[in-house]
Amino acid sequence: MKLLTLNTYSWVDTADVAAYAALITDILENEYDAIALQEVNQLSSGPAISNPQGYLATQTEIPIKEDNFAYFLVKALAEKNLFYHWSWVPCHVGYVRFDEGIAILSKEPIQAVEQIQLSTINDFQSYHTRRGLLVQTESACFVSVHLSWWKDEEENPFLTEWRSLETAVKKTQDKPVYIMGDINNPADIRNEGYDLITRSGWHDAYANAAVREGAATVPPAIAGWEENTRPLRIDYIFSNREQAVAKYEIKFDGNKQPCVSDHYGVAVTYS
Repeated sequence: MKLLTLNTYSWVDTADVAAYAALITDILENEYDAIALQEVNQLSSGPAISNPQGYLATQTEIPIKEDNFAYFLVKALAEKNLFYHWSWVPCHVGYVRFDEGIAILSKEPIQAVEQIQLSTINDFQSYHTRRGLLVQTESACFVSVHLSWWKDEEENPFLTEWRSLETAVKKTQDKPVYIMGDINNPADIRNEGYDLITRSGWHDAYANAAVREGAATVPPAIAGWEENTRPLRIDYIFSNREQAVAKYEIKFDGNKQPCVSDHYGVAVTYS
């Protein structure tokens, strides 16, 4: 099984579709079984689309708009005869002008989709609102998330969100479950979010990989990490089962492939 996760930061710096050519090419070459995306944006003021190709909705309040980034990808791939089923969950207003959300693309038909309320705050105007997207296929369950930072305070938003997420996925654990996305907790900081996840029985694909090409998923000083001075590994693919991982690979980091976002992609091949 091949999986990809990427915080797309879509349309924030450019509306030029050519900026995402490397992402489309990579998906065409690898034909990932599932792709988890975060910061999947659409202009709030854009025209709505009726019955988007391959789309399964979890809600009706905010429709898919013409420039929804996941919809753009699905159409671009379909033009090259690679077809994906997909879903998208709007989370909050992003950068003033966007409906910002998370998405999952699946090659296998989707049997069920679910929007998970993760944060205590449930206000679309607040960026503190965090939601998850859970997609079930016949063979697996895939979850896309964009979580909050760890805070050593009584109200630790990450803890609240992670507990909500674990509660939601428990009912699906008769299948392999893959949590993918921007976790916003560095892997090398002890006794915070990363350790909480791995001590809870979730298996980090990086830790289990026979071959690793790259590690860090963001450069220093991106949005939300403005004071950071070193590359960080904050984007992950976790599994609820211990599985052999043939390869862990960083994508779109400006080395073998151009950057397409302020985050790099994480591609994992399970044996």
